[in-house]
Parts: sequence; structure tokens; C-alpha cells
Amino acid sequence: MMDLASLQTLVGPENVSASLEDRLVYGRDASRLRGECLAVAWPMHPEQVVALVEWARAEAVDLVPRGAGTGLCGGATPQRSLVADLSRLTRIESVDVEQRRARVQAGVVLETLNRRLALAGLFLPVIPGSHRSASIGGMIATDAAGLRAVRYGVMRDWVEEVTLVDGLGRVHRLSGDALNHAAGREGVTGFITEATVRLAPLPRQRSISLMAFDDEAALLAQRRRWLVPELTALEYLNRHAAAALGWEPRPHLLAEFDSAQGEIREPARIAELWRQRDGLYPVLAASGRWLIEDPQVEEDNLVALLSWLDAEQIPAFGHLGVGIVHPCFRPNDERIAALYELVAGWGGQVSGEHGIGLKKKAWTDDAFRAQIRQLKAVYDPQGLINRGKLC
Repeated sequence: MMDLASLQTLVGPENVSASLEDRLVYGRDASRLRGECLAVAWPMHPEQVVALVEWARAEAVDLVPRGAGTGLCGGATPQRSLVADLSRLTRIESVDVEQRRARVQAGVVLETLNRRLALAGLFLPVIPGSHRSASIGGMIATDAAGLRAVRYGVMRDWVEEVTLVDGLGRVHRLSGDALNHAAGREGVTGFITEATVRLAPLPRQRSISLMAFDDEAALLAQRRRWLVPELTALEYLNRHAAAALGWEPRPHLLAEFDSAQGEIREPARIAELWRQRDGLYPVLAASGRWLIEDPQVEEDNLVALLSWLDAEQIPAFGHLGVGIVHPCFRPNDERIAALYELVAGWGGQVSGEHGIGLKKKAWTDDAFRAQIRQLKAVYDPQGLINRGKLC
């Protein structure tokens, strides 16, 4: 039996719960993969994360880091574990406008940070679909990509330093190549408590073009024409996804530029198109197709992937500028395994941005699993943090 009284002394009685309601809520993340949550703790300060790890070592209880819970692969699903929710680490420590960087705690929500930065004409330009709730720590842990990856890349590209509390309670300041020990590692090496991130100037002008096509081959030809330096986003909807929004049932591309190159320049119309695009997954999920995948393939194999999804009548959308596509399935659809096999045969990745978690670890290769085990041996030799994830 866990000694929750001693944990309450460390983080405060109001920041620990073993109620049935909380254990059920924290028994899964947005993946809907359910596990067993023994209790929940909400550290209020980075120092309390260290104390929590030391407590867990003494109690022989493993810990699951959790940010906003928006992960789609079970990365925050407990396996008879205590969930450590970092969403109360919300301090924006500093913003250096001249140097274009900010120091923030892990629980800071991207949308909150960008609202503050907008006053200085800056933003953190990695914008996942869950940007209204996604936390900075979670975005680093999954190496988030998102809507504007074609211009701005992934989260790792914008991180200068992270503070990591490992499975022995040690505090690391990681930068340079060592950032790869935390970024994209889904919490298996420790808790990201703080980070310094680089910022970009807000675009002074924004325009959009929306175009429908007769087939994927014509769409991909236009994709190549739109891959110019001014392009900030290139979003794809296949005909089944477009129909779900009430659009003409043809494949569409939505291109955004930080110039006047796009045909649509009215801010209200641009905002409405993005609102519809942001609302696509909720529409598909409400129809029963809530199981969303994220394969990524190179340009040469995009036509094969898109054509297969179209022929199978699978609604799909995604960030076509970087080759990430999001097919949406009903649960237990046997075609998900077929998709993984096809992507592997094309030399692609079964996860372009959602991560591996519990859901996809069977599809990782030997080299990846060996790499994760090496990192665990350094940062978490007792297997205390996020047990059973990635490999």
C-alpha cells in the first residue's frame, strides 16, 4: 500500500488524490487506451517533482508524466502507476523580446503563451491541432509538428534547453545534442519541468488559397508548385474528409502564405477556413471515426498512400507539406495494420507526430528499441518513469 500521507506532506494534501473519479479520469489519455491509475499528484513547483521521484523510489511505485492529456498513443496511460500531472507548472519565467526566446515551465499551454507573445509581435510557431490545450512539456516530449511544420519544422527545432528530472531524482540541464535525450522521448527518460524555447516574429501578412482537384495526382502536382519560401502551411483533405465538412467531395489543398500570394486575404474568411479545418477531426470523431493515425512518407510515396486511402474510403487529412497524413478509423478496423505494413514497405514512419506510446511500440524496429533501452539505462535504470512505453 502506498504511503500517500507522506506524499501529501511533500506536495500538499490538496495536490494528491486517490478518489475513484480522478483515478478513472487519469486512467487514459486522448488515445482512449485505458490503464490503471493508482493515484494522481499535481506538483506545483519543479522542486516537488524531484521530491515526488524520490518518494516513488522509496515506495517502489512507477510514475507516468502527464501534460494536457492530449496524446493519441497512450503515452500518458498508466500501467498500474501514479500519474504526475504537470499542468500546474504554469509560470512563464521570462520573455526576452530582443533575443526572441522564452523560459517557461512545462505546464504552460501553447495558446496562453502565444497570446502573451503576440503583444510583442512574437510567437512559438509549432502549432499542433491541440494548440488550445497542448502544454509545452508535452509538445517537447512528443516532438510535436502540426499545421505549420512545412515552414517552421518540429518542436525540437525551437528548443534551446530543457530541465529534466530523471528516474533517480537528478536534475539535468540538456542542450545541444543532449536535447535528443528528452525531445521526442515521451517521458521515458524523465520529467521535463522547464524549457527555454526560441520564438519567431508574427507574420505581417497572411493569405490563403483553397483549391479542389479531380484526383490526388493533380493535387500533388499543385503541392510541388506551392512549396515556396513564403508557404507557412499546406493542409490536405481527401474527398471523404471534405464531404464530412460539407465541402465538395473532392480532394482539397489549403495553402497559407505569409505574403499576398494566396487568393483569399480577408482576415474573417481566413479565420473561418481555419476554424473549419480545426473542427474536422471532432466531426469525424463524432461519426465514430475517432481512431486517428499519423503516417509520414516521402514525396515519392505520397500518391500511393493517398490513393490507397481514397480507394478504401477512409477519411484523411494532414500536413501535406511534410508528408504527414491523418487517416481516421473506427475502432478495431483491420485496415490499420494494413496501413502500417504499407507505410513500412514504403520506408515511411508509422508516427509522424503523435508518438509511439503504448499503441505503436510493436511497430518500432530493433535499432529504435535498443536506443531507448540505452537512454533508460542512463536516466532511469530502475524503470521508474513511464514504464512500458516506446519499447
